Amino acid sequence: MKMNRIFLLLAGVSLIISCSKKDDDAVNKPADQALPGKWTMVNQFRTYNQGGVTQKDTVNYAAESNYWTFDANAGKIYQVKNAFLDTVAYKLIDDNKKIVTSLDDKFIFGLDTLTIQTLSDRQLKLTGHYTSPYTLDVVYSFGK
Repeated sequence: MKMNRIFLLLAGVSLIISCSKKDDDAVNKPADQALPGKWTMVNQFRTYNQGGVTQKDTVNYAAESNYWTFDANAGKIYQVKNAFLDTVAYKLIDDNKKIVTSLDDKFIFGLDTLTIQTLSDRQLKLTGHYTSPYTLDVVYSFGK
């Protein structure tokens, strides 16, 4: 009888331990490994101040209408925004926690810095802060 209880206890403990392991999808890779590839934009949350009034809005995107493809070898992001194509240079900075984009490969013109909030195998969330033509904070949400 005692052996049965011990086996049941061991089985219960092993079941609890096996259920608490993270999914393989949730394994965090460094940004330089997890970022490359195609990311489909799901939505944008925007907070901006215009005329002294704070506004908030959300933009949701249809599947495949907006996506960014990160090419680590070329150092480029190939963007599709509502069927318009664009390409910007990018590099990771601040221990792979931020993405700097630029209109040119030398990072002189049109610089933007995006902070990586979330990065997993299936989810990417970036935040940006802009000051022209008005103050704007944006949260970009992507999925794979």
